[in-house]
Amino acid sequence: MPIPSPASTVARPLVTSTALPQTDSLSAKSLIAAIEHYEVAIRSRLNVDIEDSDAQLASAVQELERETQTYVSQPNHPAAGQHLEKLRQRLVEYRSRGDDLVRAADSRQNVLKNFWDRFNALDARTKASLAGSWKIFGRVIARKSLVDLNTSLDEIRRDFASLPTTGLYDQGALDAVKLSERALTVSLQTNEVALTRSQGETWVEQTRADLARINALQESLILQDAQRRAAEGSFLKESLSLMALAGAAGPPSMTHGGSSDATSGIDATQPLKTVAKPIPSVAASGAAAESLGEPATETASSVEGKPKNFAMIFWVSAGVLVLLLWVSIRTVMSVVGPVRRIRAATLKIAGGDAGVQVMRGGIRELDDLALSFNQMAEQLAEAKALARNYQNRLEAKVSLRTRELQHLADHDPLTQLPNRRQLLMHLKEAITRAEPSNSCVAVFFIDLDNFKNINDSLGHAFGDRVLGAIAERLRDRAGPAGFAARLGGDEFTIVCDGVMNAEAVTTIGGDLVRAFQQPLAVDGRYLMISISVGVSLYPDHGRDAEALLRAADAALFRAKALGRSQLTLFSPVLLEAASAKFSTEQGLRYALERGEFELVFQPEVDAASLSTHVVEALLRWRLPDGRRASPSEFLGIAEESGLILEISEWVLRTAIETASRWHHGAWPEARVAINLSSRQLLDTRFVDQVLDLLQEHRLPAHCIEIELTENVLQTGAATIEVLRQLRGHGVAIALDDFGTGYSSLASLEQLPLTRVKLDRALIAGIHLSARSAVITRALIGLCHSLGLEVTAEGIECREQLALLTDLTPIYLQGYLLARPVSAEELLSVIAGLANHTASLVLSSSAAAITDDAPTEEFTVMHRRAVQG
Repeated sequence: MPIPSPASTVARPLVTSTALPQTDSLSAKSLIAAIEHYEVAIRSRLNVDIEDSDAQLASAVQELERETQTYVSQPNHPAAGQHLEKLRQRLVEYRSRGDDLVRAADSRQNVLKNFWDRFNALDARTKASLAGSWKIFGRVIARKSLVDLNTSLDEIRRDFASLPTTGLYDQGALDAVKLSERALTVSLQTNEVALTRSQGETWVEQTRADLARINALQESLILQDAQRRAAEGSFLKESLSLMALAGAAGPPSMTHGGSSDATSGIDATQPLKTVAKPIPSVAASGAAAESLGEPATETASSVEGKPKNFAMIFWVSAGVLVLLLWVSIRTVMSVVGPVRRIRAATLKIAGGDAGVQVMRGGIRELDDLALSFNQMAEQLAEAKALARNYQNRLEAKVSLRTRELQHLADHDPLTQLPNRRQLLMHLKEAITRAEPSNSCVAVFFIDLDNFKNINDSLGHAFGDRVLGAIAERLRDRAGPAGFAARLGGDEFTIVCDGVMNAEAVTTIGGDLVRAFQQPLAVDGRYLMISISVGVSLYPDHGRDAEALLRAADAALFRAKALGRSQLTLFSPVLLEAASAKFSTEQGLRYALERGEFELVFQPEVDAASLSTHVVEALLRWRLPDGRRASPSEFLGIAEESGLILEISEWVLRTAIETASRWHHGAWPEARVAINLSSRQLLDTRFVDQVLDLLQEHRLPAHCIEIELTENVLQTGAATIEVLRQLRGHGVAIALDDFGTGYSSLASLEQLPLTRVKLDRALIAGIHLSARSAVITRALIGLCHSLGLEVTAEGIECREQLALLTDLTPIYLQGYLLARPVSAEELLSVIAGLANHTASLVLSSSAAAITDDAPTEEFTVMHRRAVQG
């Protein structure tokens, strides 16, 4: 084996230069960074169109153009020129794709703006229609069609606004939007008729057009979002491909002659810091020979050195792999461990353990996350404690309010006595206890006498304090064995169970009435307040709570009728009377609607001329069974129920209509006397009502006469003024039932009268009692002295007629002369009434001559009465 020459012992490198120039390495890294910066700027511009994103994109574009130009303009091997040109072309296309994405994003923003403009217009029109709906007590009363349409619009707004602006949403969110859209379309189609009727055809057509445009814009947005997602995916892949290409295909100076030796696999984006080691001199001489074109021969040293290099490479590689494995495991553990701890802590928080803490450790980012997590857990624990405190306070308030509401539900807020609800419960329990032992339960129904006077004179506030004092006295009188309650107003109830019999009940009730005959002290005042009490007894008067209360109420009504401060024990007759009264009241409410009322007319005959110019209109109620009820059977109930006003108005109108027919027909001198209720005179419109009716029927005022009883004086000076106004317009005023009241003479002085009608009770005894005859003669003389006409009512026998005809001028009225008849029969009755009256007078005179002589006292007093 020849000995190598000294020159051949110099080692020759395997690669001319494995270390890249600094400018080449930085150029590749800068280009990759520019591509990445451009990709990030494009994404930012797609997500948010603001001035900052536009500036960021412009900067990224300039950077990419600059780095591209720097990268492709470096000195390089001629063989790589084609490759760099291809890279440049791809960067140009990459730029174009980015511009297309930006334009697509701008187009989507325009479509989205048009969508919201059209949607807001439709929504505003719908809400304007809703705002124009009726409002009752602060609540909007709108058509259901408008409400349904508005609800569908709100659902579309909510579902569409929930979609991300980036277009990255799943099919489920898209299905929700389409479902809301279909619901709006169906709502418009379903309610189209109702909306057309309420809003108009133009409104519906415009709404339909808006809806179609909204649907089209929505479909366009969804299509653009799908295309955008695909384009963004392709753009991302292109970014990664270009970055890999720029890093792997560096300038030709990075490799030796472009050959694919061991250095070709080195990442071009990183500078090569290792230089190939020199081979032994034998290898160098072989390589030199090879470079000269001579066959190279391996020496023994080269053969022996090759296995050693392989072993070293193997162990170095194994060490590197072990190091990489250890680094990977440590990296995984530093990530997985903290993530598992955070996940476990999250599950504990979800389970209610707000005080959990995460052990810190791992990479810095996860350690910061664990620290933030612990801070969040502490805040959650504080918030939970605060919420628990609020909840406890709220539960305490709810409990307090519940107890207060329960007390209000069972007690009267003014007197703090149990109310009707608790009374019924207690009464039912008392009946249940009394049933097995056959004991009695007494129910006392209490009403304050004339309590309205206290409210009217001293005020309702003082009246409330009086009720409180009444309640306190009732509570004391009931004692532990009784149960006092307030039903409402000035009505109270006491329930006593364990009562033995009716006598014991009467004793307890009497003591209760006498207890309220003592003065009651209220705010330093002593008041005398009496009570009326009605009593019912279980099981004699009812088997349940409602029946006992109804019976006690009927007994109370009877006690008030007896003069107040009375105690009345229930009897079945009272309930029958109450039932009859209720039936009569209900019948009166429908009598006007059914036309069951009618007027009959009874003549008043002038005793001097035997002519008839005045007739009295009398009301009759034609019942469903055919019977005609007189006013005495129902007018009292009508007064109590308030129906008297409607009935009296009907009587007034009907009487004036009838008088008008007679006046403009066969009986021009007719005058109709109309009975009025004192309540009508309390109406300030009454005078105008009478005058309007007279004008409507063209009837002179003197053709009607208003009849009223002397209780009109109890209504005050205002009603007397109404009568004066009527008299001023020519309407005649008659005082009915004169001679039976306590203030008859005051009536003659105060009322603007034209006629006085002597009560039938006074006329009924003039032929039997000399005193009655003298009184009648005196009253008639008094009226004549005052210039008043006089009518004697209730003439039913010839003796009465004979005495009254001697007291002319006087008008005669009664069943003896003529009974009340209908308007159609009246004219024929009046035609023969003069002859009929004359025959009655003659027969009365003949009978008086043939009769036995009366007593001396009666003859003297009668002569004095007739002769004055």
